[in-house]
Amino acid sequence: MKYFKLINIALITLTFNLGFSQTSSDAVRIVQDEMGFGARAWGMGGAFTAIADDYSALYWNPAGLAELRRSQFMGELSHVNFRNEATFSNQLTDETQNYTDLGAFGLALPLPTSRGSFVLALGYNRVKDFHQNLNFSGFNTLPNGNEIGFELEDQQGNVGYYPFDKNVQQSEQVVTEGGLNQWSFGAAIALSPRLTFGTTASFYTGKDDYSLTFLQEDINDLYTEFPGDYKSYQFNQTLKSEYKAFNLKFGGMLKLFPGIKFGAAVGMPTTFTVKETFNENDMIVFDDEFEDAADFGTGQFEYKVKTPMYYDGGVSIGNRNITLAGSFRYRDWTQTKFEIPSKNLNDPEYQELAMENQDIKENFRETLQYNVGGEVFLEGLNTFLRAGYAKYPSPMKDAPADLDKEYYTGGVGFVVDRFVSVDLTYVRGSWSQETEDSFTPGGTYEDITSNKFFIGLTYRF
Repeated sequence: MKYFKLINIALITLTFNLGFSQTSSDAVRIVQDEMGFGARAWGMGGAFTAIADDYSALYWNPAGLAELRRSQFMGELSHVNFRNEATFSNQLTDETQNYTDLGAFGLALPLPTSRGSFVLALGYNRVKDFHQNLNFSGFNTLPNGNEIGFELEDQQGNVGYYPFDKNVQQSEQVVTEGGLNQWSFGAAIALSPRLTFGTTASFYTGKDDYSLTFLQEDINDLYTEFPGDYKSYQFNQTLKSEYKAFNLKFGGMLKLFPGIKFGAAVGMPTTFTVKETFNENDMIVFDDEFEDAADFGTGQFEYKVKTPMYYDGGVSIGNRNITLAGSFRYRDWTQTKFEIPSKNLNDPEYQELAMENQDIKENFRETLQYNVGGEVFLEGLNTFLRAGYAKYPSPMKDAPADLDKEYYTGGVGFVVDRFVSVDLTYVRGSWSQETEDSFTPGGTYEDITSNKFFIGLTYRF
């Protein structure tokens, strides 16, 4: 039995989410790498801005809805296999997780007109996954600047600070689950035989469940000085975030020549309301198995993030049997910002958000995402073959090329009969990233692959 008491736990600060102070990266990541939906669209690498001739036009380019001549219902499921090979202190840890989600369901309905077309559409669509995992372990010789240490009282009543900050076995597991969804309503009209226009109104909803477990152990029994004879230290934190927003998107489609279409769309700036609920707790274990646990309680915080306008453009060339397409999305990430109400200007927490807004201006940049793809119709088999490629540049200024996300896609579409078609798509993504926190100096290098599968069913009537 130890005859001392724990006086105070030193404050530990992570570079991400600890204390759940919001960072510039938290603001950008809400819509960063948003992929949209549509098994057919992603079979062609997401190059759908100048095609958009099915229900998924709600997301890609609402002007494409005007191309529909028959009503259609679409449903879709997605499955993600997320693999993270993390290297920490020269030790590799390979972690894989699987996630299955409802991707979309909705209805597009052409209405009778005396000439041209007028089409309405509405439904639910999952446009972004937050799914990620990180698991690593290794022996760390680097000091973390006394970020992990404790003030302890010994048997004589003397208080001293005893660090527990280097030459320890460390492991960390981070899991993030959730996604960003849209409940959308759209309409499109043919303004002329060659020109169509459409708009989509979307209500964003979403959640992001984050958890972190950190453990470090004195496996070489180096910390033997009483009362700082540590055996292990474990820290746990959870963060549940809820997102709500309203967005408008406008699009146009022009048939300039037979078989050639140009498409363009603009997504208006969107203000997200984010509600966070967080909890932290930890436990120290000493050599004699004495345990000291602390629960720092649960807290809540609400804030708003304004994400910037984006511009989509694309071109498609094709006929009944072959279609080729390319598209791009431009966004200036420096225009992302935390909204700070005037009544909170003197609040220290909101003053920190103002500092993060400055960080966004200094450390983020404009990006040009691009997508290319195509499909071939095998008429004798009533089957489409599809392939594509997409690149999502990192929004960080001066980011190395290996932080950009690349996606290679392939798909097949089966025309079952004049009412039903089935689309299957595989999307393989790969990228790298580096993370570092105050617990684990030296950082972790992550080599990530994402294998995503779509299955979609379309019923036309």
